[in-house]
This record gives sequence, structure tokens and C-alpha cells, in this order.
Amino acid sequence: MLTRRFRIVLVFLLASLSPARASEPAPARTDRLRALLTELIESKDDGRAAIYDRIAQTSAFELIPALNAYDFGLLRLHEGQPVIYQPRVDVAGRGRLYPIVDALTLKPISAPGGGPLYAEKLGPTRKAPPLEHKTIKALVARFSLLNPDPQKQKEAIVTAGERAEDKARDLLQSWLDSHKWGALTYEARVAVARIDLAHGDRAAQLRAAQTLQQLAPIGPTDLLEAALKQARTEHDIELTGALVGALDSINRYQRYVDIVQETFAGLSLGSILIIMGLGLSIIFGLMRVINMAHGKFMMIGAFSAFVLCQFFKNHVPATYFNTYWLVAMPAAFLVAAIAGWVCEVTVIRWLYGRPLDSLLATWGISLILIQMVRVSFGDTTAITPPSWFGGGWEAFRGLVLPRNRLFIIGYCTACIGLVHLVVYRTHFGLMLRATQQNRAMASVLGVDTRKIDGLAFAFGTGLAGLAGCAVVLFDKLNPQMGQGYIVDSFMVVIMGGVGKLPGVVVAGGTLGFLTKYIEPWLHAIYGKLAVLFLVILFIQRWPAGLFADKGRLSDD
Repeated sequence: MLTRRFRIVLVFLLASLSPARASEPAPARTDRLRALLTELIESKDDGRAAIYDRIAQTSAFELIPALNAYDFGLLRLHEGQPVIYQPRVDVAGRGRLYPIVDALTLKPISAPGGGPLYAEKLGPTRKAPPLEHKTIKALVARFSLLNPDPQKQKEAIVTAGERAEDKARDLLQSWLDSHKWGALTYEARVAVARIDLAHGDRAAQLRAAQTLQQLAPIGPTDLLEAALKQARTEHDIELTGALVGALDSINRYQRYVDIVQETFAGLSLGSILIIMGLGLSIIFGLMRVINMAHGKFMMIGAFSAFVLCQFFKNHVPATYFNTYWLVAMPAAFLVAAIAGWVCEVTVIRWLYGRPLDSLLATWGISLILIQMVRVSFGDTTAITPPSWFGGGWEAFRGLVLPRNRLFIIGYCTACIGLVHLVVYRTHFGLMLRATQQNRAMASVLGVDTRKIDGLAFAFGTGLAGLAGCAVVLFDKLNPQMGQGYIVDSFMVVIMGGVGKLPGVVVAGGTLGFLTKYIEPWLHAIYGKLAVLFLVILFIQRWPAGLFADKGRLSDD
């Protein structure tokens, strides 16, 4: 018995390891595909239909670049071999030229003297006729489903479903039959269901509705509503019920996704407000200075990151470009902190105890900073973020969380840890808390309160610079960019309790959530008014904020 089993296993292994007899050798397959492309380039109008049929029978995904190039008139023959003229590039000493690559491998063609081959011009245009564009696109879509790259295969499946391409239905179904437990089974089932809804008969539509109700994807509500309207017209009770059930499942799933998205958006907005509020709380809580220029120090941090970005673009090798962000974060803090220290020493130091004068002075400082930045950088510009922050993370189907927003949340967490470390674990933090609680007593005990005021103001404005370094990841740079955050930052400080860092964290997160939950129901302006109204009601009920002083530390 063991001998027989051993033989069976040995035969199976030999059969699996040996090449299939029916498979075509790679060189022969490549030569056949090159011959087809050569025929396509040299063909007449009346003979291309047969060539397209023969190309379709190959099911060769390698032909996708060549077919796209033929569609745009970039497929040529070079010494009898099909090649592709790629988009023009700058070549040193020669101007803008077309690189020439192999039509199948996409490897550069060698010039007679060595090096890559370039062309100065395209020559006679050999574009595909307009009537053949649809045929070429269908071939590209068909071959894309066979691409071994999972990401490209997924894009092809999703595109076929979104376009409801009837010709792709059989190919998708055959792919499903052979990949019942594959990674892209979900996408393929949704795509088949969408095509059945658009082009199928009653049985296909019923099957598609049941599939969509089971999967509960994001969409396709438009196809379901069109099919539902037709089913109600025909008084088809069974199909109507299935379509209504599918729509209800999709809408429930969409509401769930919307809640998660709004929560995430509120968390990311709250992160910016927390960083801004931390700096403002230190300044307002310690010195009772209403710093109307706080948003402009955020703008200074943002433009510091922009200057470093441009420096790395022009003077650092491209392979190290992404690392500029590691330098931009401390640079934004330092530049904003130095600017804040200069403002405190030259202007604000002489206005302590005069809140109205300090308000007007900081407002004037903000106007000066706006004009300085406008003269230096113009009205609007943008930063090139590192490639690390591109794209998003798919938490679950239908919900993609942008990487830049995820970074901002982690960035805010790090800033909270930094502030906690400085305020509660350093000698400067001890002096700062002593000065805040009882300035006269701290001064009697030897604390240089004027020096602490300057350092605290610099630390608070440096935190605003860190906030500006994060804002540029999703917003454009302009001299007025701090205006939209200064009022919200003051509301965060007042709601949390003046000088109370835990209160700033709680109030900033709450205000971010409120803004993102209310705005979808109202317009942006009315949503902002509604949030402001709620904050006013909160202050009337808790005028000292969430974390008010108790006992002897209270102002009562």
C-alpha cells in the first residue's frame, strides 16, 4: 500500500514540475506577438478587423502598452521590429526627444553608437482610425483582467464594473469560476452584478440584487434605482423586493462609512486645533495676553517648510527629497519660536497688564507678518509633500483613510507628549507653572519671571509653527492661512479652561468632532455659526471651562 501511494505521489510531483506540453515556449510566443503587431502597423483598413480578432485570441496582457500606443499614434516599426515612441524628455545637449522602447518588453532600444535611441519627431502619423478606438479599449480592458499584477487587475475589474461593459461579463464570470476564493473575488462579483443590472434579463437582475444585498458594497445605487423603477412599472413584486433590499443594505453601509469618515475628519481637524490651542493656552494662561497673531506664527511655520522643500528640490539629490520633512518639523518650530521671542521682547513685554493694548498690538503684528510673507512669496503657493503621505489606507471596503491625515493625528499625539514632557518634566516647566500659579511668590523665590515670559511666548509660538507644518499637507499656502484657525483656537482654550493643557486636548477634539458632524447637515457658514452658538451656551453654563481650578487655586 505504501509503495503504491509513494508511486502516485512521485508521478504527481513529476507531472507538476515538468513543463506542460500544451504551453507555448516563451520565445515562440514573443515572436508571434511581434508578428501580430507588425501586421497591425502595416495593415490596411479592410484587414484590421481580422487582426483584432487574432489579437483577442492571444489573451496577452503584454500587448496593452502597444495597443494604447497604437491608439495614440505612437506605435512604429524600427528596423522591422515594433517599437513605442514614449513622451518627450529633455536630453542634455539635444533638446526634447522621444525615447524609443521595445513594444513588448518596454526596454530602451540601443542606438548604433551605444546608449538609448531617441527620435526628434514622430514622422508620419499612423494613429488608429476613430471608429476603432472602442475596439482597442475593449481589448485593453480584456487583457487588463489577465494582468498578473494584482493592483492593475483590480483596477481593470472595478473599471469594467463601473462602466457596465457587457462584453466583459463572460470574461469576469470565467475568472470568477477559476478564482472562487481569490483576493479579488469580491470586486469581480460586484462587477458582474453591476453588468447584470444594466444589461441582464429578469433572472440576472434578481441574482444581481441578491448578490449586492449580501455584499452591501458602496453603490451602485443608480443602476439599482433604474432597475427598481422598471420593476415597479412591470409590477414585479419579487424583483422589486430584492432591489429594495439591496438598496437598503447599501444605504445602511454607506451611513456607517459616513459616520466613520466624519469621525476621522473631526479627529484630524481636532488635531490641528489641539496643537494650536496648546501654544495659545501657554501664552494666554501664563501672561493673559490675547495673541491675535497666533495664526500668523502658524503661517510662518508653514512657509518655513516650504522654503526647505524648495531648497531640497534645487540643491539636494532627488533620492533624498522625502527626508526634507524630517528637517522641516524642527525648523518650523525654531523659526516660529524665534519670531515669537522677538515680538515678545520688542513689543509685548511692555504691554503686560493692558489686555486691550496687547490685543491691538498683536493684531498689528499679524498685519505686518502678512505683508512680509506676501512680498516674499506671493499670494498663493503650494508645497510638494513627501511621497510617504500619498494615497491612503483602506480600513475596510469603501473607506480609505488618507495617509496625510493619519500622519497628522500621530503628529498631534507626539506634540501632546512633547508639551507634557516640557511642562511637567523639565526645570523650565516647573518655573513656568510656578509663574502661572503665583507670579509674585515665584519672583520672591528667585524665578526670573520676565525671562520665563519670553521663553513661554516663544514656546507657544513654536507650537503654532508645528501646526503650520502639518496644515500644508492638505491645504495651500497663503498669507491669510492662519485666519481660519485663530478663532477656533481661542474657543478651544476657553472651553478647556485657561492654562489647562488636558482641557485643551479634550476641547480641541470635541470642537473638531462638532464641526465635522454639523457641517454635513448645514452649509459651511451656517455650520460654523451653529458651532459658535453651542460654544456660547457652553461658556454660559461653565464659564471657567472643563478643567476649572479648585480650592485655593480658584479665582473665586
